[in-house]
Amino acid sequence: MRTRTVVIPSVISAIVVSICAVPLAAEHGQASRSHGTTHEVYAPSVTPAIYLVNFLLLYLANPDLAAYMPAYKAAIPQPVVDCLEQNPTGTGCPYSDYAQYFENPHGGGDRNRECFWPDVCQENARWARMAPRKFRQTGDINEPLGRRRADQLAHLLGVEASMILTEVEYQCVIGIPPRPPDRETIFRCMYNLTNSNGNAAIPLSSYGLNITEEGNLRSVCAPGAPCLEFNALFAGGLEEIFAECGCLEKFLRVLAETPLLQLIEDANPCQESGEPACLIETTCAGSGP
Repeated sequence: MRTRTVVIPSVISAIVVSICAVPLAAEHGQASRSHGTTHEVYAPSVTPAIYLVNFLLLYLANPDLAAYMPAYKAAIPQPVVDCLEQNPTGTGCPYSDYAQYFENPHGGGDRNRECFWPDVCQENARWARMAPRKFRQTGDINEPLGRRRADQLAHLLGVEASMILTEVEYQCVIGIPPRPPDRETIFRCMYNLTNSNGNAAIPLSSYGLNITEEGNLRSVCAPGAPCLEFNALFAGGLEEIFAECGCLEKFLRVLAETPLLQLIEDANPCQESGEPACLIETTCAGSGP
């Protein structure tokens, strides 16, 4: 079967994700270069194609977990952007030093300003409208989709109930602690993509960020992050896990009967443009009062 040999290049910001297309600044002061009043920076995981890739894979695995993906996106606070551009892996960007910017109701950017993805991250309007909208109220930040909206989105993407893993299949795919390395990668990536209100001690899903075991901030697709390491599993390891758990046919159906492969193809250039810090700079029109 053709889909059995497909290799999905590094896209998944998570299960799967994934910006500046400009060079990494050499000095902290330079990092702010063009991010003034006409730009906002986001993580690739909230761009349309990458968000939908992650959603499809999470919903296949566990709809209740997919329901914790963010319903809204928020711009990453500029001081955090400056630090991550200097420290792509997050080392040197402790959450404790930047918590104040996430507690600030304006930390998610100007809610009244319309911003546009760079061309490399643009998506067909049919799919783009399904991605997270910009937050409008402070309470929107890190709000999860919820099961009702997740089910509606899955339906629009062509997912059928018969494609979803059973509880036994899901537990087999993520494994039981202590997990083998590949299953540990899957488990951690899934959590990083769903760190919304109600599913994380410090929710950051709308920003596409997570906190490492060392307490540092980083993009979910930063170097060394589980969701970036997950990409390697698409060379065959993921297929082997699904086969071992008796659910390979379901995975192949999702590849064949939903827009997953097309979305992955669209998402690859966007994610790659974000290396190494895994951040995307948008261009914004106007500003709020």
